[in-house]
Amino acid sequence: MSKLENIFKLVGRLAISAIFVWAAVGKIMNPSGAMSHIQSAGIPVPAGLAYAVAVAVEAICGTLLIIGWRTRLAAFALFLFLIPATYFFHFDPSSRIQTIMALKNIAIAGGLFFIMAVGPGRLSLDKG
Repeated sequence: MSKLENIFKLVGRLAISAIFVWAAVGKIMNPSGAMSHIQSAGIPVPAGLAYAVAVAVEAICGTLLIIGWRTRLAAFALFLFLIPATYFFHFDPSSRIQTIMALKNIAIAGGLFFIMAVGPGRLSLDKG
């Protein structure tokens, strides 16, 4: 694998992880706002639990993508996280903006699948 391919894989991991890490930071900085948003979505679990799971998955798996450790597992966990997040927060066919947000999540899922398929590259702790 060429040096350039490894750089592209690193940049791809950083780009995809940014949205998850940034979302976790936002939730940590404004927990009451995040929990209010979670409650308004109608998620069938307690808001505190959903909040804790969201922060943990976004922060931990996003960081794992950045450093390239357990990369495929982290990408898979983030993909699984995106399924209910997309359904509860963005599934509204009557709203153009929510449809765009859902499609954005589908695009992110595609990037996560790509990471699962090709691995993190040599510029990672996984080295593969």
